[in-house]
Amino acid sequence: MQKIKSINPATEEVIEEIEVDSLEKVKESVKNARKAFPNWSKTSIDERIEWMKKLIPIIEQRRQELADTITKEMGKPISMSINEPLGVISEINFYSKNIKEFLKEEVVFENEEEKDILVYEPLGVVAIITPWNFPIATVFSPLIPALLCGNTIVLKPSEQTLIVGKKINDLFIELESKGFPKHVFNLILGGKETGKQLVQQDVDMVTFTGSTRAGKEIMKDSADKIHKLLLEMGGKDPAIVCSDADIDFAAKSIVRNACRNTGQVCCAIERVYVKDDIYDQFVKKAVEEAKAIKVGNPEKQETEMGPFVAKFQEEICIDHINDAKKKGAKIEFGGNKAENKGYFFEPTIITNVNNNMKVMTDETFGPVVPIMKVNSLDEAIKYSNNSVYGLTGSVWTKNIEKGNKIAHKLQVGVAGVNAHGGGAQGSAWGGVKESGLGRLGTKEGTHEFTNVKTLRIKKIIKTNY
Repeated sequence: MQKIKSINPATEEVIEEIEVDSLEKVKESVKNARKAFPNWSKTSIDERIEWMKKLIPIIEQRRQELADTITKEMGKPISMSINEPLGVISEINFYSKNIKEFLKEEVVFENEEEKDILVYEPLGVVAIITPWNFPIATVFSPLIPALLCGNTIVLKPSEQTLIVGKKINDLFIELESKGFPKHVFNLILGGKETGKQLVQQDVDMVTFTGSTRAGKEIMKDSADKIHKLLLEMGGKDPAIVCSDADIDFAAKSIVRNACRNTGQVCCAIERVYVKDDIYDQFVKKAVEEAKAIKVGNPEKQETEMGPFVAKFQEEICIDHINDAKKKGAKIEFGGNKAENKGYFFEPTIITNVNNNMKVMTDETFGPVVPIMKVNSLDEAIKYSNNSVYGLTGSVWTKNIEKGNKIAHKLQVGVAGVNAHGGGAQGSAWGGVKESGLGRLGTKEGTHEFTNVKTLRIKKIIKTNY
């Protein structure tokens, strides 16, 4: 039986060895989800809402345990990990309040002869494949609307956070002890091959969060069955800093965003374009902010940045920095691996960068802030859009009207003015280009988990010939 080692990235010690589920288990899980679908899809929306609400006290009771597991298994500071379960509770409350309105039938055409109505019906079995960087949040973001729409679930969490995946399964085991139908939620454990096996099964939809490379593989594996896809993939997010920006605020916000969760955030700022007349000031403030970040043991409350999740992520970051240095970039601060045990790395500020460097074109997924001087905002917009990615972007200025105009020109799924990343609850989330397909959140995001059916009702009109 194949096993995967779960390693604590702060100590490099093996936490647990976890058995990989066989192909037979994958097939059985999908088959069980298929069998559970008819009854679950026929339950009332009110009943499904009540079941989701019953998860809340279970999550609250296990909040610390979930947070500790995230921190130990992937290295996220406990001050961040403790908030992931709260985010799930917030999403349950949001969808419980709004799902009826989101799924309400809509009359889109009506005259004396015909009435056309949009109805939203469940799809069937939804496969959810999730990453390690937010191992609870990225599970429940699609899972909650998928279940509330009447679908059943097969979850395959990242091989880097399998213990967290088992903890999520425990939540549903406890819910089942209270009467929740069995096999509405199903868990399979494994690595990339297990995910590939799941996608090749008789599922109706695949929702995936992770790298663009893996997302493209899922598209290929889904081609024969024409699965519905919701993909949230890689990013190389730009930030544009205008001459009239609040430099202190912009520098602090951008550096903190870039280094949050050790830069292992799909919507982290990975490219910064600064107007030439404030460039030196901005770089100085960015260096000051990077120096202020407290790197260390993620289990300590005061820690602001922990280790990389694994050695492979550290190696990508080092490769990008070395490539930049070879091509003439200057390391203003950081750029080094910590000498102690664990995959710790310094917050890093890089200048004198250009678009021939990996750090400006490829997803780094690390605490690295490359800063490029630009002569005009048109130049900054052009560089920002010159990417295969298009997840989020931002512009920093005191002139909101100007910021709004620039934000409209950014080819991304979410564009911010003096803010970066996802919007408030209820905002649509997703990317364009190679950053993804589809949206989460909002009514439109909920509809991703349904068959949007048009009912044409033709009235019989008697005609005298």
